[in-house]
Amino acid sequence: MKKQINLIISLVIGIILFIIMIYYFGLESIKLIYQNMNPVYFIIYLLITSTVFFTTSLRLQVILKAYRKKIPLLTLFRQDIAGFAIAYITPSVKLGGEPLKVYMMKKESGVDIKTGSSAMILDKFVEILGTISVGVIGLILLFFIPGIPNEIKAVLIGIIVIGLIVLYWVYNRTIRKKGSFSTLFNLLRFYKITKWKTILKIIEDIEAKMHKFFIFNKKEFILSFLFYWLYFIINIIEFKFLFLGFGINLPIVEIILVIVVLGIVNFIPVPAALGFLEASESGLFSLLKGSAGIGLAFSLIVRLRNIFFTVIGFAIISHFSGEQIIKNQEKT
Repeated sequence: MKKQINLIISLVIGIILFIIMIYYFGLESIKLIYQNMNPVYFIIYLLITSTVFFTTSLRLQVILKAYRKKIPLLTLFRQDIAGFAIAYITPSVKLGGEPLKVYMMKKESGVDIKTGSSAMILDKFVEILGTISVGVIGLILLFFIPGIPNEIKAVLIGIIVIGLIVLYWVYNRTIRKKGSFSTLFNLLRFYKITKWKTILKIIEDIEAKMHKFFIFNKKEFILSFLFYWLYFIINIIEFKFLFLGFGINLPIVEIILVIVVLGIVNFIPVPAALGFLEASESGLFSLLKGSAGIGLAFSLIVRLRNIFFTVIGFAIISHFSGEQIIKNQEKT
């Protein structure tokens, strides 16, 4: 009940922020897009943005190969879009679709739940580590840009430090076979919940698989991290063409800051980061260019892009569900 109340409050705040941004800067951003629209750049942006899912699928494929599980890239690509669709409508864009992807891997590729879960956690570990490394770059850049308030720098430092502490804690306990998730499970006394008594053994098995990966698959870990950086580079190219699409030739340094802000916002517990995406990017461009409308224009196009892939994702989920129903009927 408390979580539902917190979600409702955060969603209401997001809606209010969205309305405020549209009210004050909506006309400016629409004019900016309409008057400077370049279809060629937008088409290139759309082509590049589709490849982003391939890079995340490649990262997961490398991790799965460490477990001797080979899944075709196109299959992981479909599952990734399906997972994105679920994550987009849940409180965090970066989290939420993993259970569905694990289930789809089991049904479509025969990957058992424990292996799929450990691979998914490791994939998220690499993603967060990559996000933090990009955040460090963004933080360094902030110190060279005049006019950036110290409060913003302090917040980014705090996020980076907390993220690194959490990742180190998970990594350290995993390689020492002490388990981080099982420790939390016991500390929070979830074992007292009757329905959850059997879950602890499953968590311990998943942690054992993670331990083996960290100890014996360092090459795959580094390769998956490199694929995150490929994703980051494609992000830069993608957004370069997006800004050119409405007449803004943004330097790479500023694009990196845009990506850093986007990465932070996606962890805010609000469905689709509604309002917070628009407010944060508008605030950033108010500081960088003296024009919040540029940030809002960028946010609205990114939101349309995300809605497009969410629709495709739910179409994939619908098709997958239909196949499972047919298979179950054939068995009975």
